[in-house]
Amino acid sequence: MQKTLVVIDIGNTSTTLGLYRDGRIIRMNRMPTRERASAGLARCLARMAGKHTPVGVALASVVPVATGAWRRAVRRVWPKADWLEVHHRLNLGVGIDYPSPETIGADRLCNASAAVDRYGAPVIVVDFGTAVTFDIVSPAGNYIGGIIAPGLPLMFSYLAEKTALLPRIEWGRGVHDVGKSTKEAMRLGAIWGYRGLVREIETELKKRLGWKGMKYCATGGYADRIMRGTGLALKIDKDLTLYGIGRIYELNRTK
Repeated sequence: MQKTLVVIDIGNTSTTLGLYRDGRIIRMNRMPTRERASAGLARCLARMAGKHTPVGVALASVVPVATGAWRRAVRRVWPKADWLEVHHRLNLGVGIDYPSPETIGADRLCNASAAVDRYGAPVIVVDFGTAVTFDIVSPAGNYIGGIIAPGLPLMFSYLAEKTALLPRIEWGRGVHDVGKSTKEAMRLGAIWGYRGLVREIETELKKRLGWKGMKYCATGGYADRIMRGTGLALKIDKDLTLYGIGRIYELNRTK
């Protein structure tokens, strides 16, 4: 019988749950990250797992206050399930060539691990979340660092907070070549601006690193909507982070 693992990626804006089995994510669900009672989180876990009883739960978190609530929820639903929280001292499947590895976000380590396994090194992962991050793995298979820029949620909220007339908006697509309303203009600016950001950083990294055979992939809640139709050679990989969590669990727990 195949063993099932629950994987959890806690980000600043959203939390993604998944079921990992036989090297694949077979189910995933995204929900807002906010402080919740462990009983409510336990119900979310039970709905996600359905008929499956996991042998373990693996978590990557960049929101420390949420980590404890999820752990308590896991213990409510599956008291005997194994627990693993991703950190830099685990076997990640990639080396780390970075001066302060303890400061690297767990999600970024998972992305690097998954990208090397799926695409090989050297590879750059672009993750569109609350921040947009570029994480770089060298030809030797070492995580060497990256680039961090504000993400779309920050852009939308900051414009609304720091201006008198610009509204707070949700994601949407512009339908004209130029914005015909304030909201449409803001959405077009986000889409085209972030495409330009990725192009420019990709160009600079190619020039500065000079590595042959570089691979690129994109993940995160906004990756598909931002990158679709850009012509950039980025593979959109929606479950990359969850897959990385599952892979790291296997590297550290499989005997």
